[in-house]
Amino acid sequence: MAGKWYAFKKSADKSGETELFVYDEIGSFGGVGAKQFIGDLKAHAGEHIHLRINSPGGEIIEGAAIFNALSRHEGGLTVHIDGLAASMASVLAMAGRPVYMADNALMMIHNPWSMAAGESRDLRKQADLLDTMKTNLVRAYQKKTGMEEKQISKLMDEETWMDALEAVALGFVDAIEEGVPAAASAKQMRSRFDNFQKAMTAKKSEVAETEITEPTVEPVIDPIVEEIAVEVEATEEPKKPERDPNAGVTPILDAAAAAQIGDLTKELVSLKQQLAEASEKIASLEKAGGLMPADVVPAVAATDAPFDPVTAFNAAAARKDSAEMAKLLAAHRATLWAARENFRGN
Repeated sequence: MAGKWYAFKKSADKSGETELFVYDEIGSFGGVGAKQFIGDLKAHAGEHIHLRINSPGGEIIEGAAIFNALSRHEGGLTVHIDGLAASMASVLAMAGRPVYMADNALMMIHNPWSMAAGESRDLRKQADLLDTMKTNLVRAYQKKTGMEEKQISKLMDEETWMDALEAVALGFVDAIEEGVPAAASAKQMRSRFDNFQKAMTAKKSEVAETEITEPTVEPVIDPIVEEIAVEVEATEEPKKPERDPNAGVTPILDAAAAAQIGDLTKELVSLKQQLAEASEKIASLEKAGGLMPADVVPAVAATDAPFDPVTAFNAAAARKDSAEMAKLLAAHRATLWAARENFRGN
């Protein structure tokens, strides 16, 4: 099943899973809205869906209905950001459990915007509506990242662009994948996003009605979606083992930094061992000089090195353990982010 801006495709391995490609502007611009999308989604009830995103965004009202439908899909949803997840496309990504992002992909979040016409009261009403829309978008991001509302609102105010590592550090993404081939690169899709904004601004019509109506246009496969489907089929190899979704996970610190931390940890353990040996020698001398009873004074035992979240994160990255990496990011995000910025500065 396919619409103007999306396409469902059964997995070739007969696993019962389905791929869903969203590789264009989201919504009813091409005559296919949320109503038809949700109807097509119901045809895959109970199936696990891999949602692949390379989109500059789209309509907020339509996108909100689609996000809610994806969030309650009973078969489960895994999201893969192949190139660009900007604006409303980034909101759709928040429905995934888990969310993966290609190491050469981009994510962008910003405040909602729209066209308006009328007197001052109409414009104030439209501004209030945009504020309400933003609150709803913040909740979607907040549920995924665990960040405070003010932090997310500030990122949206500044139109924040994130690479894969930044998206993981902030909690928008669970793990990083190796770059995947796409019909359009993230750079090309960002250009499409800019052109999309200019085209919408140039329109002189009033805000579109929010009611979802039955589309009158026959659903066809958009050329860009059809091209992706052909590329995916062409690149599939028979009997090829399934690729590890955690492959290519990028550690926060490089190998040299990790080795330096390891050397410091070894040095600390060595110093504690030397302290224990010195204590034994002092006890022996005091005993020989008759300064204390002949009881054996227990030596100071060397203790384990203190827990270091940076070392633990790099170890998890080396093992390609995305679940442990996500757990460490959730518990020690500030420490890991500070360590990354420190090494960037150096």
